[in-house]
Amino acid sequence: MYTVKHIPSFPLNQYVEFIWLAKADGLNIRSSHHAALFTELIFNYGDTFDVAGQNIENIVDKGAHHLISGLKTAPFQTTVKGRYASVGLVLKPFCYGVLSSKFGTKSMEIVSEILFEYIFKPLSPNFEIVEPHLLRLFDGQGMDSDLGKFEKYISSEILKKGAMKDFNLQLSITQKSFIQKFKRHYVLTPNQYAKLRQVNYAIQLLQSSQAESLIQIGLDAGFYDQSHFIKVFKKFCGETPKNFKT
Repeated sequence: MYTVKHIPSFPLNQYVEFIWLAKADGLNIRSSHHAALFTELIFNYGDTFDVAGQNIENIVDKGAHHLISGLKTAPFQTTVKGRYASVGLVLKPFCYGVLSSKFGTKSMEIVSEILFEYIFKPLSPNFEIVEPHLLRLFDGQGMDSDLGKFEKYISSEILKKGAMKDFNLQLSITQKSFIQKFKRHYVLTPNQYAKLRQVNYAIQLLQSSQAESLIQIGLDAGFYDQSHFIKVFKKFCGETPKNFKT
């Protein structure tokens, strides 16, 4: 398999974590995933590339399959069959709302053609030349101030009981308006997103820790107690923390 990864420069990196290119012949893969903390925009120029799960949109346009995959609160599956030939953008979590309104439009079609011409087709992909074109998809829409405030808050705080209520007191808009705004961008509610981040942190601890107990890992990740940790983790990952670790 041939793969390339490119980390974009500013200002595109405000929206795109990295761009990837993958090519292979005759693949037949079905993979399970969980608790992805990013949105992904994929342009498939090969055979079958399917993502099954929550918050996914598909469209086939001029022979290319465009797919956008948002945040999820349950496991999801990826299936690749035949010729694997794709370019993908791993995006900041809030970008689903920015791009979903443009999905299936002429601007997305143009981006697909540019990525094919300068990233997929050449022997040496020219990532720099496509960055300005990709930036136009976002129309200079930076992180909303309320959403940015929330991201900063949950990045610096272990979300104990009452933490979400404390954050709501910092808002200049009503809690209902904030939740509506948040869902337009992230697809999930603020509470679901906070749990997704906690599960991701717990996964990191489970993968790196040999000594800590599962109870301690759950507490370190911000869960109230062991039962809360197990319930949320199983919902997002499809198995208990104990089974995941083994």
